[in-house]
Order: sequence, then C-alpha cells, then structure tokens
Amino acid sequence: MATRGKSGPSAQGEHGASESATNGNGAIPEHGDSPSPARGQGAATIAPRPAQFMIAPQQQPGLATFSIDFLTQQLTSSPDIEVVKTVPAPRLFGFQSADLGQVPLSPLVLAKMTPDKARVLQTQAGERCAVERDERLTYMLDPTTPQLPNPGVLTPLADGFTATIEVLGQDGPLPGAEVYVFGSMWPAQAITDATGRATVTLQGETPETIRSILVKPKIDYWTFWLDRPQLVPNNVNRIVVRALGAVLRSFPGQQLTGWGERAMGLDRVPPSFDGAGIKIAVIDSGLAPTHRNLRGITEGTSIVGNDKAAWTVDTIGHGSHCAGIIAGGPIGSGGGIRGFAPAAEIHVCRIFPGGRFSDLVSALDYCMEHGIDVANMSLGGGEPSRIIEERIVRAKERGMACIIAAGNSSGPVQFPASTPHCLAVAALGKWGEFPDDSYHSQQALDGFQSRDGYFPAKFSCFGPEIDVCAPGVAIVSSLPADGFGAWDGTSMATPHVTGLAALVLAHHPDFTKGSFQNRDARRVERLFQILKETATPLQFGDPNRAGAGLPNAMRALGLETGIAPVAAAASGTDPSLAALRRLLGLRPVEAPSMIPAGAMTPQSIGPMPNSSSHVARGPAQVANGIAPMMMDPDPAQIRQIMHKVGLL
Repeated sequence: MATRGKSGPSAQGEHGASESATNGNGAIPEHGDSPSPARGQGAATIAPRPAQFMIAPQQQPGLATFSIDFLTQQLTSSPDIEVVKTVPAPRLFGFQSADLGQVPLSPLVLAKMTPDKARVLQTQAGERCAVERDERLTYMLDPTTPQLPNPGVLTPLADGFTATIEVLGQDGPLPGAEVYVFGSMWPAQAITDATGRATVTLQGETPETIRSILVKPKIDYWTFWLDRPQLVPNNVNRIVVRALGAVLRSFPGQQLTGWGERAMGLDRVPPSFDGAGIKIAVIDSGLAPTHRNLRGITEGTSIVGNDKAAWTVDTIGHGSHCAGIIAGGPIGSGGGIRGFAPAAEIHVCRIFPGGRFSDLVSALDYCMEHGIDVANMSLGGGEPSRIIEERIVRAKERGMACIIAAGNSSGPVQFPASTPHCLAVAALGKWGEFPDDSYHSQQALDGFQSRDGYFPAKFSCFGPEIDVCAPGVAIVSSLPADGFGAWDGTSMATPHVTGLAALVLAHHPDFTKGSFQNRDARRVERLFQILKETATPLQFGDPNRAGAGLPNAMRALGLETGIAPVAAAASGTDPSLAALRRLLGLRPVEAPSMIPAGAMTPQSIGPMPNSSSHVARGPAQVANGIAPMMMDPDPAQIRQIMHKVGLL
C-alpha cells in the first residue's frame, strides 16, 4: 500500500521538550541511553546503538500466516535481537472484523536490533512479515528558527560574552520563560528562574553579531521577538512582554471566540450545534482535566508507561491546547476560549512525550475499539509505514475519520498526513490578530501579500497531499494547569478542522437521517467531500499550500445555501432573495485570496488548479462561473436595520 509522500523526522517541538530515556512516562530506553559506567569498570567502545523495530505478520494468499507466538519465539532465539514487548491486535467487537469479511489486523512484536540485522530479517521473511523502524513521533508545533549555520561547517570556538535577560510581565518577573538568542553561529537558550532572569553565554559572538532574540513565556503572555537587539554584556537586559488580555479585550474573563473560529464562520453557527453524540479522540500529550475549559473531558488512556490514568497529566501542554480548540467550553461559560464541539465526547490518548509509531498503532486500536468518529492527530515524522497505514485504512472502513497535521518542516507533507486515507491540514495566519513584536509576525511566507490579511504559514508543509488549510498562527487555547497560550503550528490548524468535522457528523442531514449514517468508508469520504467542497478557495499562488481552501462552518453544516445558490441570487434569478439582501444591507465581497507580490489581482474567484496527483485525493470540485460570496452583517446590525424598517 504505497503512499505518495515522505519526509524525515520533523524538528523538535516548540517548547524544546527533550525525549529522554524515560521522561517520567515510562517510555522504553534505547541502548546507549543508560548512565556511563562507574569508575573502575572497563571502558566500552562507542558503537552504533541498536534501533527499535516493529515486526508484524502479513497474510499472503496460499501461505500460512506466522502466529505472533511463533514470531516472538524465533526473534527471542536470535542472540543479536532483543524482544521488547508485543502489541496485541485491537478487539473490534470481539470478531476482529471477520464479520465484515476483512483480514484481521496484525499484532506487533517490538524488538531491538541493528539496521543491518533488520534488513536481513526482512529479506528472509519476504512478504510474510513487515519489518519497519519504530520511528519517534513529534508533535506539530512550529519548530522553525532563523537560518542556522551549515552543520557540516564547524567554526572553532572563540571568545564570546555573557548576558542576563530579565523577563517581566504585567505583575512582575516571569519565571519559566524560554529565551533564545540568535547570533552568527549556534543559538543560545535558557529558561528564566524565579526572579524572571536567565543568563546566556554566546561563544564566538559579539553584541554586534546578534541577529535576534525570542522570548516565549510559559502561559498567558504573547511571545516577544526583536531583530538586531542591543544587548549589554555582563549586565541585566530587561524585556517586558504583553499579557494576552492586553490585546484580546476582556480575556480570559469573558469567553473568547478565536480569530480562527471566526475565519471559519463558527461565530455564525447557532449554539445548539455543539457536536453532541460524536466521539473525538485527541492523540497527543495528555490533558489538564482541571482546566476551566476542559472539565467536561473524562475519558482517556495513556499509551506510554504503565499508568493508564496518566492521560490526565500534560507536561507539554500540547494536548490541552488542541483539545481546547476542539471542545473548549461550554459555550457561554464564564471565560476562556470557545471550542467547536463542546458537547462532543472527548477521548484523550496520551503518547507524548516519547511517542513512537508503535504507540500510534495502540492509540488507533483504542479508537477503533471505542467507536471514535474523528481522530485528531497533530503529529508526524519518519518514513511512511505500511503498518500505520493499515490501521488508518481499517479505521476509515469502520467509519472513523483521521484528520492529520501536514507538518512544520517547510517541506513535503510528512507521514502520516501523506497517506491518501486521511484529511491533511496545512496552516495559515492572518495579519492583525497578534502584536507586531511577537514571534507570530515572523511566520508569513515571504513574497505574498493579501487584500484580506490571510497568509500561508512559512513553516507549514505543502504538496499535492494537502486537502484544506486552517488557522495555525497565534492560536489562543488552553494550557495546564488553568492558563492560556498563543501557539503556532499545523498542530493548531488541525483541531479547527477536527472540531468542524464533528459538527458536520452531528448535525448535517446526510449523517443524521441521510444515506451516510452507517459507519463505513463511504461515511468518511462523504465527510471529507463536504469539508472540501464547501471550503473557501484561497489563491496562495500555489494550490499545494491551500488544498481546497479554508473550511466554512455555515456551508459545511448546510446552514448557508452555498456558493452556487448565492451566485444565482446575485445574478437576479431570485428577485425576492435579492430584495431581502438589499433590505438588510448585504454587500458582495470576493472570497479571501492570496497572490504573490507583484502579480495581477484576479477579477473573480474561479476553480483552483489541481495537479494530477492531487486529483487522487479527491479535491473539491468548484463550479465554473462562481460569483462573489455575500458577506452578512453581524446580528446586531441586522436587528438595527429591521428596527428602522418596522419589522421589529
């Protein structure tokens, strides 16, 4: 089962969380991760350490399938293979899908060996076994930094200087803030202490060679970015950062509908559309269950480690942030952020920190066993895996939609978003939704300008596999224990689409009373089709960056007549509707677009060009002759107009 894209592992996540041997989550350490021998013991010669591999029996016509016990016994008997554990196949209603005529999913054996040994094993097993590296997964926060030196060119260490950075917020010093200083060589980084101070040593630099400085407070503040800072050596250099509430009025005391939700039209959706009855899985770093916006989430499991209840621990904050975008609420609550589907049943599958492909297999198995409708996967990395793809295909056959972040390496779409059996999501931003002196201001792709403020995020992966794009710059959401943060990444774009997908499944007539109620692959394909066909096309100069465009909640839910009917009304085929729109003061506007700097502005919105490889993903089919969309006033404006004409 071939995939169309692949890439190497993505860079480390935003908060620089190292994936150590255990990291407090019980992850299995690799050889070579143990402490060095004590004095007096013999020295060990440094050699490549064994890697961890997944071995799964495969069914082949006319051949007996290896049993997991036989496979484990054969691997154990080899002196240069260490068997770590087995991962059982999922329990799908007790029948392993045999009632559906499907080949049962394979259990896995996890074993450590050298890459050469793995290649020999794969050659010996042929098609009867899949032998794949158990890759590390990364969460999709923006890891981009200014241009780093070529790692192949080593610069001798030279004299440098030391500087202390003091970070202050509105109430005083901010401990736990990350400080990055970028010079002509490698960046220096530190974390502020209880006094809000961090000292960095910059080898081979002078104050004149420092290019920029970045400060990332832990919670409740915007990032700070400054080019060509004037650092004073051996002194305290003070930076004052802005609270989120200084830009977002009345936040967090008053519930916020984020700019991403507004861009997708969620603010126009009736509150009764809340995702009730739909199960959503957040495969991520856990969750902060005591957070004011996440207290309704009570289901989950920890895949890493032995404590299944550890899903309630989120040391990174990534899972809490994604969950807040999907299900923050309830709507109209006392404060914080509003999510797309606050009444949906959220299941948290904790696989970070330390998550591997085998942990993703276990998480997908959990989702299938629990009847999950939509799985949010803001993760990726490594070479394409047949074992992972088999799980995603089976999940789709059982009616579960996998919505996956494209990646943040600014290159080809990463696996597993590269598989054609998911919905791959790229990221965009919008000017005016963050302070000019924040790091978010560095995320716009160079060479683009926009009439409406939208821009493609330069960190976002791109390619023909992209299905849609969604807001992923300066996205405010939940962070442990009860705070908030504005983060960037395709990680943040993906839950926007996941939340809308849950609303469509819960409230669109095709799934509530139509012909797509059964849990099967047709259901998932129809869901993806609706999300793409009702999206607003974006002219980013390259369709590989936007896919079908920005999903629109009103159209996806069938609450708005859609692009074609609006075009008919604008052309005068429905005089009564046109008269009503004139009465209410509606005005035509073109759909959001993005054009390269210096290019001619298109006069109308037409079909997006699609490469032949993108057609395989089933891109949205946009009708010819699309007229400009109609932009409605807000409800207060409608009431004011109706009062004037005597209707209220």
